[in-house]
Amino acid sequence: MYCPRKSIIHGFIYSLDKKSRLLTFWLTLLCLSVFVIWNQDIGRCQGWPGIKTRLLSDECFSVVESDAGTRKRHCPHHDLNGKLDEEQLIYVLGTFEKETWFNPKNKMVSKKHLEKHYNRFMAKAMTNGLKSPVNINRATLTELVMLPQVGPVLAVKIVEYRNRHNLYMTINDIEKVDGIGRGTFNAIRHYISID
Repeated sequence: MYCPRKSIIHGFIYSLDKKSRLLTFWLTLLCLSVFVIWNQDIGRCQGWPGIKTRLLSDECFSVVESDAGTRKRHCPHHDLNGKLDEEQLIYVLGTFEKETWFNPKNKMVSKKHLEKHYNRFMAKAMTNGLKSPVNINRATLTELVMLPQVGPVLAVKIVEYRNRHNLYMTINDIEKVDGIGRGTFNAIRHYISID
């Protein structure tokens, strides 16, 4: 019997058995949660797949902003277990100026938070010092920042240059990296190798 108050969807849902309604409910909930997860802007990541970053809790980011219904999570630096990822921390600091912010005050809050982690990492790392020359063709960001006058920005540039141009053929090739002049090269040349 036709009832004008019932919509087509309403009629469809009630025509399903209890198991089908439950399945429809859970599929709808899943679709909504996927939409919510994918409807947020996520900070830069090095080598982390997008799905991994999207599954991170807000505590893994330095700042979470909202503006007109859009959430933006900045600077992920903790892994899924909440452990600090030093490589990611250095990458985020090295690319920090590329981030866009809803509120400029949050930029300073984020920078201060990240630098606190970085300073703790460097204090611990510097007690061990460099054991051998750093191979610039294979070095990680955590190894590169151990070099004199090389911070996160320069470390990221060294890795990005290496990725774009293959391997460094001589240690002098590192001078082709934007930001490494004669002074920086002289400071690091005894601490780097290519093999």
